Amino acid sequence: MNNLNIKEKALLSLIRVLSKEDGYCLASNSTLSTEVNIHERTLYRILNKLEELHYIYRVTQSIGNYGKERRIYLNK
Repeated sequence: MNNLNIKEKALLSLIRVLSKEDGYCLASNSTLSTEVNIHERTLYRILNKLEELHYIYRVTQSIGNYGKERRIYLNK
């Protein structure tokens, strides 16, 4: 985790906390960015970086007429 800045570490920690119960984080981008106090555009960049560094992986699936659902899993 030495290759992450403070906002990236904060987001990763939040994802860890929110993943404990179900094994994945289902929080929206709006919720995540508000909790870490970053702009949603910055959130996208951080999520991409965390995925590139193999800290997380994301799974998005269609939920019919209701749009899409994204789950964020932690790599073990």
